Amino acid sequence: MLSGGFAVVSLVYLAVVVLLLVLVVALIVLVFAAVRVLRLTATEKELRIDRLRVDSLVDTLGSDDDGTDDTAASGRPSGPSAS
Repeated sequence: MLSGGFAVVSLVYLAVVVLLLVLVVALIVLVFAAVRVLRLTATEKELRIDRLRVDSLVDTLGSDDDGTDDTAASGRPSGPSAS
């Protein structure tokens, strides 16, 4: 038979081991979740940069044809005395 003191120590030891296993599993899950979030963030950043490039290209191509560009920002004078 086991003595009372040894049983208490072994139960505490078992509880510590189980707690450490739970913490290790939680840490692994958190690492995988963080990697997934960072990967999604990088993909969103690339998509945002691509969208800005497309918007810039559309603005560059469309500004000479449609006449909606800002003449004050483009450096060209406007009004009757402009010619």
